[in-house]
Amino acid sequence: MASNKSNAILQDSGMERAVLAGIIGHGSDCFFGVDDILCVKDFYWMYNQELFTILSHLVHNQDAKTFDLPNIQAVAKILGFEDFVGGGKHSEYLLSLTEEVGTSEDNVRKLVVVIYKLSLARRGYMAAQKVQHRLKSITGAEGVDEIIANIEEPIFEFTGDIMDQGATVVSLGQIFEESMKTLSETPQDIIGLPTGFPVWDEAIGGGLRPATVNVVGARAKVGKSFFCMNVAYNIAENNIPVLYLDTELTSDMQLHRLTSLVTKVQLNHIETGQFIKNHHESDAVWGCKEQIKELTIDHFSVAGMSPQAIMSIARRWLSKTVGFTDSGAAKPCLIIYDYIKLMNDGSFKNNLQEYQLLGFLITALHNFAVKFKLPILATVQLNRDGVEKEGSEVVSGSDRIIWLCSNFTILKPKSQSELTEDPQSNGTKKLIVTATRNGCGMENGEYINVVDELSVGRLSEGKPFSAIASQSLENEASE
Repeated sequence: MASNKSNAILQDSGMERAVLAGIIGHGSDCFFGVDDILCVKDFYWMYNQELFTILSHLVHNQDAKTFDLPNIQAVAKILGFEDFVGGGKHSEYLLSLTEEVGTSEDNVRKLVVVIYKLSLARRGYMAAQKVQHRLKSITGAEGVDEIIANIEEPIFEFTGDIMDQGATVVSLGQIFEESMKTLSETPQDIIGLPTGFPVWDEAIGGGLRPATVNVVGARAKVGKSFFCMNVAYNIAENNIPVLYLDTELTSDMQLHRLTSLVTKVQLNHIETGQFIKNHHESDAVWGCKEQIKELTIDHFSVAGMSPQAIMSIARRWLSKTVGFTDSGAAKPCLIIYDYIKLMNDGSFKNNLQEYQLLGFLITALHNFAVKFKLPILATVQLNRDGVEKEGSEVVSGSDRIIWLCSNFTILKPKSQSELTEDPQSNGTKKLIVTATRNGCGMENGEYINVVDELSVGRLSEGKPFSAIASQSLENEASE
């Protein structure tokens, strides 16, 4: 923070002095009351920042209950703040604070609130300056979304830091009663958002939980995007907003798929407009107009965009469409990212490896989910090993995708031997949960059948293989 008097804006040196004198006079109890609200950088003047750092060291590292001149100077010397020691330029200032009859603890608390507000205003002012600096470098070759991201990111970073600053250490014992009371008054069948795939929901820990990234991997053309649209539709049917961030398909293509899913009219008939030649199909398409209008699904093509610009779009959507709770968490919603891949947006250095770039993207998604306490459903391409193997090693590009996701599921066609034992009528594809932090997961050899009706844009959940095998054994025993 600046210490040049010519730049002394949004600050009050007298209040800062009074607060520090009050802490020194009243001891550690007063310090903890201040420490709950202020951090070092909330003081404008550098020497006040250093003095607060010294007092903090005395309390947190030496368990000091009171403060006197020798102890403060001893710690100042340890920390390298020589200006407070001997004939240093701030030694007289320190001496005057220790001799001052400080203000009352109640007044200290009031002054602390004012100092915090001034600090908040300074940070907002600096964020605005950062926006101006970024805009000066615009050449006109940038996309509109990239320019908007340059405007929004410093502001979002600023407001996000404010929300994070309110976080404190929580005593689990102290919050037990209130937490259990809340849960008992509002019991739920599922912890997260139900996806319309109930067996899968249970396996991953109760649907799509807040503050999680849930990853589904598949080889190309297997049905990742169809799966995502089915989940989006099922969740939007419960009036929960969905943002579909798409790296592959256009809004028109996704609307065609959604219309086919809702009406059960052949997808190729909708894509070509041939539905108009069939009376029943035409009635079904035009008859679903109001239903689709009411679905809270927003689509945005993010092909070629940087993680920074994509997160800016998501943050804007939260503000405009979803809203926030008093704690700063997003209200119930889902963000779908289809799919995690390297995009040539020109914003990264050439010497970075692909796995590092993919790592940046999954980290951005993870941090966004945690920050706003919302679920993200993301898809990823499987490498060639994904044809035969069914572990987390089949993800293309980056181990960090597995490290940061809350669960990882493979979507793939059933093998010929599986179709022999578990007929096509039960489903031609399967979901395998290979890793999860919550829920029961899956034992080796287990999978969930998926009934594939991609001609009408539909994927639906069948029975787990274990249930089918158990039924088969029962039938054999009864014979």
